[in-house]
Amino acid sequence: MRKNLYLLLLAACSAGLHAQDASDDPYCQRYASSQKKYTFAIQPMQFFNSALRFDYEMRLGDGPGWLQFGPAVYCSFKGNANHPDYYYDGDDYYHTGFLEGDIIREPCSKIRGGGLDVNYKRFINPARSFYLAAGLSYACFGIRYWGRVWTDYTEDGLEYHEYGLDYRTQHINRLGINTYFGYQIPTRRAFLFDMFAGLAYRHSFAESGKQPFNKYMLSYGYTGAVFLTGVRIGFGLK
Repeated sequence: MRKNLYLLLLAACSAGLHAQDASDDPYCQRYASSQKKYTFAIQPMQFFNSALRFDYEMRLGDGPGWLQFGPAVYCSFKGNANHPDYYYDGDDYYHTGFLEGDIIREPCSKIRGGGLDVNYKRFINPARSFYLAAGLSYACFGIRYWGRVWTDYTEDGLEYHEYGLDYRTQHINRLGINTYFGYQIPTRRAFLFDMFAGLAYRHSFAESGKQPFNKYMLSYGYTGAVFLTGVRIGFGLK
C-alpha cells in the first residue's frame, strides 16, 4: 500500500513538472497570450432542431476561464407548416385523408420559442485548445398542432358539444444543466472553430391535457438525460 502511494505521488509530481514545462513552451505562451478577448459564433447543427443559436463569449481576465452566453430562437421552417394533414389523438399522431391511420413522429404546425444557455468554460491545457464547460439553460416553446378537442357551438338555439379536430397550442418551459468538453483550434487569427460533446439533463413543464412533445431525446418537452454535440463557427475580437 505504501509503495503504491509513493508511486502515485511520484506520478503526480512528474505530471506537475511536465505541465510547468509545457506552460513555459514559447509555442504555448504565444497562443495563450494571443487569445481573443471576445468571440461570436453560431451553431449550425441547431438548424436541424428548428433553432438559430448564437454564442457570445468573454474572457475572464488573462486566465483560461471564459463566460459564455448562448441565446437561441426557435421557429418553424416547414413549407406546409399550416396544413393540417395530421392530428394528435391520445397517444400518437396520425395522418389524415389518404394516409389516415399511419403513425408519424410528433409533427406540429408551428413552433415559436426562445432560450438562453449560460456556461462557464475553462481551457485545461497550456495551448488553450481543449476545454471543459458547465452551466444552466432555459427555453420556452409555443407549439401549435392539429388535435382533438371538445368544442361548443350553438345551432337552432341549442348548445352542442363536439369532440373534433381543431388547432391547439402547447406551452412548454424547460430547464437544464449542461456539462461538456470540446476542442477549439488555437489560432492567432480572428477565425474560430470548435467542436464539443457532453451530457445534459433537461426537465420540462408542459400543460396537462395536451400533447406533451416528450417522446424522444430531441423532443421539445423531453425530461431526462440528453447527449450534447455540435460545432461552433465564428470569429474573435481583442
